[in-house]
Amino acid sequence: MEDFRETNFKKIQQLLDKCVAHEYGMKTNALALKREYLTEAQMKDYIREEIFNVTENLVSLCQKNRALHNIRFDILMPDFLWESGFFENLSLDERKKYISFQCSSFDMDKYLQSSTCYDEQLPFFSSIVRLVMQTQYLEYLQQLENASHAPVPLDEKSEEQPKEEEKAQPEPTKIVGKSNPFKSVLTSQQIKLLVECINEAHIFTTTITPKILSDFFACKLNGVLKSNNNRLLAYLMMQLSCYNYIAYEWQSVIANNKLVLAKIKDKYLTRSDLSSATDNVKCIYPKGYEIIDKYIKQLQKG
Repeated sequence: MEDFRETNFKKIQQLLDKCVAHEYGMKTNALALKREYLTEAQMKDYIREEIFNVTENLVSLCQKNRALHNIRFDILMPDFLWESGFFENLSLDERKKYISFQCSSFDMDKYLQSSTCYDEQLPFFSSIVRLVMQTQYLEYLQQLENASHAPVPLDEKSEEQPKEEEKAQPEPTKIVGKSNPFKSVLTSQQIKLLVECINEAHIFTTTITPKILSDFFACKLNGVLKSNNNRLLAYLMMQLSCYNYIAYEWQSVIANNKLVLAKIKDKYLTRSDLSSATDNVKCIYPKGYEIIDKYIKQLQKG
């Protein structure tokens, strides 16, 4: 049975996770906006510079804060505030502050105005948020950089003939030109993996198949899907877009092609509906996001 200390630490962890989600959403959203204004070459240079700057910030954070130095390898663990050695590394006075903190008193608006406003009551809190957010952001930047070195999609013509070993690789089940408004580069195997993800997370009100999902990305659905959770749908599509599996303009594609109905009212989801859901999940991750993250990681390994 959990003691009071563990219970309170886990509640504080939930507050910390919300703050991280907000900060991370702000960072990735700003980066997405910059992608609209910079050329591809400029964006590559910018990402490299960001990777260097974020790495410098992380090193500086860990050097200046003894508590962060000890938890930097544990921050991917759920409830790492309690499960790592963080608690043991706090002074007696610092432990008392965490144990006695009233989580119901935490004001998100106050935090957003000044990220250090709770550091007296919760020592190192703002620094931990920065450590986790920048670690996630660094991983995201590195994935973007790796994606920029990926092979050119098969629908982009090249004078160079493919090597024999490249010919043996499975081709993406994408349709080129106007038939591919999502600009999807998902392979048939990746489609199957996403089907498992969507069904496990219950993103739509019905169970889907690889054929249905392929038709969805080709905007050739025989009928229409109904959203079971707009925020989960937005989170999935945002992740696919971030890792360049589909177009950044996915909201417009869904809305313009009338692919998804709202759960309660039988009306097609608009770009405004999807934009609101996307902004929401950038601040607070939706319940079930960990299912999507699990499959996205498998997708990248794939």
